[in-house]
Amino acid sequence: MPTFGEIPYGLEDCKVAPITGTSTVGTLVDVPGVRSVSFNVEADSDELEGDNQVISKVRKAPSLSGSVELGKINLAAIAVLRGVTASTTGSTPNSITTIQEPDTASNAWFQLVGQAPDTESTGSAYRVTLNKLISTSGPDETMEVNSWNTPTIDFEGVGIGGYLLKREQYETKTAISA
Repeated sequence: MPTFGEIPYGLEDCKVAPITGTSTVGTLVDVPGVRSVSFNVEADSDELEGDNQVISKVRKAPSLSGSVELGKINLAAIAVLRGVTASTTGSTPNSITTIQEPDTASNAWFQLVGQAPDTESTGSAYRVTLNKLISTSGPDETMEVNSWNTPTIDFEGVGIGGYLLKREQYETKTAISA
């Protein structure tokens, strides 16, 4: 088994893409200045008891939850994460990009891909693709004197084609692309 991409450090690149229909992944949008992507694969189980003991146990289907923290405000990326549209009006130097946060529930799905460089071998990487996510809260922001505003968006995920996520080790690091 190859030994590249085994000791990832940090988060070097992140992109998101809208999902339309059941599983059609759209165009990737860069998430510049991404600070963190955290995710958890979890599954409940159920026990059957009888004769004062556990006689059977079943594991339920796994699910995915997590969050992404942004170091830069990029409305194009936030629009994908929230399932809304970013629009730009005006022209340079007076352009304004806007997203409106609706007061209704959104069922917009997205895919997230994050990549970390390997610390042991030069030029390799570890990449994770979270297949189908929906934001459950956020972006949570704090605008405060002498403090960075680093929005966080929480999400939950389901599978596409029977898979929640994909983990890959790249012998030669490549840019995340469609």
